[in-house]
Amino acid sequence: MPDVIFLNNTIVETSKASLSAFDRGFLYGDGLFETIRAYNKKPFTLEDHIARLSNSAQFLSIPFRYTCDQIRQIIAQLLEKNCLSDAYIRMTLSRGGNAEGFIPFQISEPTFVIHAKPLVPYPAILYTTGVKLITSKIQKSTTCPISRHKTLNYLTNYLIKKEALAAGVHDALVLNTEGNVTECSVSNIFFVKDKAVVTPCLEANILPGVTRRIVITLCRENGIHLTEKLFGLDEIVMADEVFITNSLMEIMPVTAIDGKSIGDSLPGEITRFISGKYKMLV
Repeated sequence: MPDVIFLNNTIVETSKASLSAFDRGFLYGDGLFETIRAYNKKPFTLEDHIARLSNSAQFLSIPFRYTCDQIRQIIAQLLEKNCLSDAYIRMTLSRGGNAEGFIPFQISEPTFVIHAKPLVPYPAILYTTGVKLITSKIQKSTTCPISRHKTLNYLTNYLIKKEALAAGVHDALVLNTEGNVTECSVSNIFFVKDKAVVTPCLEANILPGVTRRIVITLCRENGIHLTEKLFGLDEIVMADEVFITNSLMEIMPVTAIDGKSIGDSLPGEITRFISGKYKMLV
């Protein structure tokens, strides 16, 4: 647990921090969050995470008044005071505790928290052996308005991850109600076929991942053909390579889906190449 956190304009000791029992993040999951990885005291792609948080806050009409420079300075203080270099950073924004009624008509005073703690990396062996996935029994609605936003209502993701762990695998792949591949519980997904990369398009109703965007950019900058499109499970299980991404795990190869092996070697050639380019960025 960190020694200090940032809470509503003040850095306070964790043991003395408190939130209202009527905070709408607690009552309704009415809020947003971002998770960021810091390398050598530098939060990676901070601007992208703040932009996503800001855009989602605007969509949900939650006031968000901090600039990127302000947040960068806050994080620097937290890393320094908590004696951290490589760190897990989380920003949490809720509508706050002073908005009365289920649909509040007055402007609320939001709750904003930033905390930083030591990074617990994924086991290094997984980047060599890959991880296994199953297809979740839970489907994602194509019309759900919050699927493209990282909200505090994360119970569906929790149930998907729990389903995967109960099956003895790392995570579960989620289809939407039209049968298209979307994402995993906490990661975006890519596959490689004939050295071309494919990932679900936003129209599948997925979270626009920050690492996802970086991978797309790396492919295009390095002459790797990349397509964003709708596709089904039958297409991804025939892939030469599959990998999943998020800000904490970076790029993780997938060895099997529903017990069917993916590719001939792990990690695959394209996965290794993109992972190498990503590591150069961080």
